[in-house]
Amino acid sequence: MTFWRRRTPWPRTPFVTRPQPWTLRRMARAGLAGVGAVTLGVIGLGVGGAAASGAFGRAWNLRAELQPIEVQDRRGAPLGVIDHCREGGAVVNAVPCRESLSVPLTGVSRAFLLAYVAKEDVRFFSHVGVDLGRLPRALLSGAGASTITQQLLKNSVLAGHFDYDTGRRTLPLVLTRKATEFVLAPLVTWRYGRREVLAMSVNSLPWLGIGQRKGIYDASRAVFGVDPADLSLAQSAFLVGLLPAPGNYLVSESTPPEAATSRFRWMRAQQLITLNILRSRGLISEAEHLDAVSTPLQPRLWRAQYAGGGSDLRLVSASRNPDYTNEPEPVWAMQELVRRELRLSGLDPRRVARVVLTIDAGAQSALSRRLADRPQGVAEGAAVLDVRGGGVVALASSTGGEQSSQPGRQWAASASRPVASTVKPLLYAAAFGEGLTQLSLFPDAATSYSGQAIRNNSGTFLGRSVSIREANARSLNTVAVRVGTQRETTLRRVLDSVGYTEDTANRSSPALGTYRSSPLKVAAAYASFANGGQLCTPHLLAEVYGRNGKPLPLPRAACAPLWNAAVAYETFDLLTGAVNDSAGHVGFLRPSFVQRLTGRNVPLGAKSGTTDDVRDTWCAGVTPQYAMSVWIGDPDGLQSVPADLYQGQAACRELGLLRDLPHEVRSLEAPAGITRVGGVAVPVPGLNLRNPPPP
Repeated sequence: MTFWRRRTPWPRTPFVTRPQPWTLRRMARAGLAGVGAVTLGVIGLGVGGAAASGAFGRAWNLRAELQPIEVQDRRGAPLGVIDHCREGGAVVNAVPCRESLSVPLTGVSRAFLLAYVAKEDVRFFSHVGVDLGRLPRALLSGAGASTITQQLLKNSVLAGHFDYDTGRRTLPLVLTRKATEFVLAPLVTWRYGRREVLAMSVNSLPWLGIGQRKGIYDASRAVFGVDPADLSLAQSAFLVGLLPAPGNYLVSESTPPEAATSRFRWMRAQQLITLNILRSRGLISEAEHLDAVSTPLQPRLWRAQYAGGGSDLRLVSASRNPDYTNEPEPVWAMQELVRRELRLSGLDPRRVARVVLTIDAGAQSALSRRLADRPQGVAEGAAVLDVRGGGVVALASSTGGEQSSQPGRQWAASASRPVASTVKPLLYAAAFGEGLTQLSLFPDAATSYSGQAIRNNSGTFLGRSVSIREANARSLNTVAVRVGTQRETTLRRVLDSVGYTEDTANRSSPALGTYRSSPLKVAAAYASFANGGQLCTPHLLAEVYGRNGKPLPLPRAACAPLWNAAVAYETFDLLTGAVNDSAGHVGFLRPSFVQRLTGRNVPLGAKSGTTDDVRDTWCAGVTPQYAMSVWIGDPDGLQSVPADLYQGQAACRELGLLRDLPHEVRSLEAPAGITRVGGVAVPVPGLNLRNPPPP
């Protein structure tokens, strides 16, 4: 004190007093003050987190955001649903989009609702979205959400922000997320009520490991093959027990037997824990508990063997069920394309309740099955269009037989690969508009382009003059280059107009297919040959309906003239020569006896194409009603297509699907100015056809 007095000459003020001893009253007041300070801090942190992540608006409109888009095909058949997990906000939601068909609470079994609420949040119907008794543990551990409402927010509004699904897990991020949940949960409870919050929660539960599914409908169908309303108590407890780690459900053929059995024992233990919780809280009777415990469950993915019975039922072994199949709903593979088209049409996907696609469910299923049988690493994309307007009838993309919903792996729409010889019909159509015909003759002999020797795929020359029809049927490069060199400017304008892109690094002739494109755009170009020369932009949307059930305006670009109608017809006839003529390179596409007998012998024209390095193999074809294009190859252009695929013309064999589709238009009527010479469609003598300027 002497030192203090020497340094402070002024007198002690009455505001400075000696420390008072701690009393019970003082400790209580300090504790309350601390709680108040922590509460204010949590609220402040939560408000800041919600504002920074844009969560306030999304939480307020949570029902619209979680309500999926119902998708139907052109005939009203269900194709599945699309959710909105990638929509809204500056930060894209990191959770992969999955099917999540919503069902009302009345469509979910009472057993599941009891098991879910009892295990996850037993006081759900008595709090306002935040259970203060569980909040400290949730804040300190950061494991899971402390209530069903907070879990709903974490899996939807806050997914992709802070620590959840971002790959960043630090204490400040965990605390910020939990504080944001603390602020938003009462708002969501007040906005929607507890029953609606529970309905949204069970319809968006993230069973992330089960075939990329979420929601009670998809989980019950994928795991047990039943509707949510038919879930038994044993099945419900099993599903609820999976929620902490749903990835444990997955098992492969290569999983060691001991590991598989151990994994199933964990799932069985979680099921029993859930059942014990229900019994201890008096929510089920002893008889119901015994019945559920003694049920030997057989999830569809698994094959389990049990021993004993009753309460002594024991798991002996478990492994993957070799007969298990779980194909995604058709719309799953094209959900990103539907969203993109909605946005390009000026429509917010979150405001859309139902869409009718131009897709035909039967054609889509058939095309997906065809693409499923490919070796690992081989990518394939295929598109089928209705030539009357450009509606997409079927669209599929796969790598090694596995379908993809990722935009960058939707090869049917996004692959940008050299189109090879599928460009030749476009070249000849351009030439038909400048005076040539199918019967115009050119020598099949050695030639060159910019000093580069041109050879045929066969490596030999016929050494004689051939017609354009025969040259196309044999896919002769020499004739294509001779025709294309004189019309290169016209050809480039045509290729630009149909959406192909130039490969500036490739100095070879564009008549050999150096331009790049996707199967969807190639199919659209071929569709113009059966559509009177009209080029139509491919589209998936036929009708769109809002949340109020009323149709929404759907702007669509009109088709534009690409060819003279007579030129289009002549080119269609040219393509049929590649199938039907003796020199045709895809003669296996001719109708079989059975197809002729059953009336499936509609006119079909086709053209194959393979790049020199065999990293791409193509085939495109057209009938009076449909156009189709198939690409098989390496999207990165690094590896060659397996020899058996390109030698067996696997891409062209896919075009056999066109004969199986129902045709309302079975033939094309020859336009004015077209006659036939020796069965070949050509302009009448003296008529010089002219194509319109490329659109």
